[in-house]
Amino acid sequence: MFDDFLQVYERFDALTLTLIALAAFGTAMFHSISGFAGGLLLAIVLAPLIGVKAVVPVMAVALLVSHTSRTWVFRRGFDRQIYWWIMRTGFPGIILGAAIYSFLPVDAIAVILGLFLITMVPLRRLMSRRNLSVGSRGLATIGVPFGVLSGSTIGAGMMLAPFMLGAGVVGERLLGTMAAIALTVNVTKAVVFGGMAVLDPSLTAAGILVGLFTIPGNVAGHWVVTHTPIRVHIILLEAVIVTGGCYFVWSALRGFGWLA
Repeated sequence: MFDDFLQVYERFDALTLTLIALAAFGTAMFHSISGFAGGLLLAIVLAPLIGVKAVVPVMAVALLVSHTSRTWVFRRGFDRQIYWWIMRTGFPGIILGAAIYSFLPVDAIAVILGLFLITMVPLRRLMSRRNLSVGSRGLATIGVPFGVLSGSTIGAGMMLAPFMLGAGVVGERLLGTMAAIALTVNVTKAVVFGGMAVLDPSLTAAGILVGLFTIPGNVAGHWVVTHTPIRVHIILLEAVIVTGGCYFVWSALRGFGWLA
């Protein structure tokens, strides 16, 4: 494993590693404040540096480290019932989604990631406007598409936002429960990717390094949540997500030879 860490260090220069560390810290802090989208933002930064195909496996390991620390930081807000209703149907979907991802070519992955990011913005707005009261059946139902998408993409947690809010899950309760859900997702993905040889030792080492950089961001985010009134700038977040989606689509079109 030490040699794998050396390979990661040799692959990136000091400036690139510094940028990755700052991105990991900043996105982890944002994720701890908002409960969503930190992984999306980090993936957008990492994709040009490590390649589209490697993004999801590396992020699975990085977020495994990050969400372990986030689950501990927000452990008092964890709602076991909400977690159970979502994961009882979501867990099989995570395995299926990760298995499907393992067999996809890189350009197909770029298209899926790009379109998913772009469509999540209007979908989130549409779902938020409904303001429906969500019960256990609603949480179990959304667990199915959430599981498949979270296994094969990054940022599927955003689709849970209106359902969690509709179930009255807010504040530290939301952050603690989402951290536990995300931890389960990334443990499962890491196991599936490792078993299907998508996650090799060097990618594992890269994911661990990125994940370690997120830990201080999680702690800082927790401090902000507990000491400051939070105003999440949704429009800015959506602009970043759409930009990242366009990047993935552009990368795929180039791979297909449709762009010079």
